[in-house]
Amino acid sequence: MSRIMEEFLKEVREDETIRLLAILLKSESMSEENIKKLFKLSKKQMKAIKERVAVIA
Repeated sequence: MSRIMEEFLKEVREDETIRLLAILLKSESMSEENIKKLFKLSKKQMKAIKERVAVIA
C-alpha cells in the first residue's frame, strides 16, 4: 500500500475514534478525565473531542 493511502487510512481511523469518543463524552457515561486516562489522550486530542461534542450538541 502506498504511503499516501496509509496516511489517509490513519486519518480516517483517528476521525472515527474522535467521533465515537465525542458521543461517549456527550452521553456523560464517563467523565472527561476517565476518557482521557483510558484512551491515553493528549490535551490536543481531548480538545478535538470537545469541539466535536459541541458540533453534535
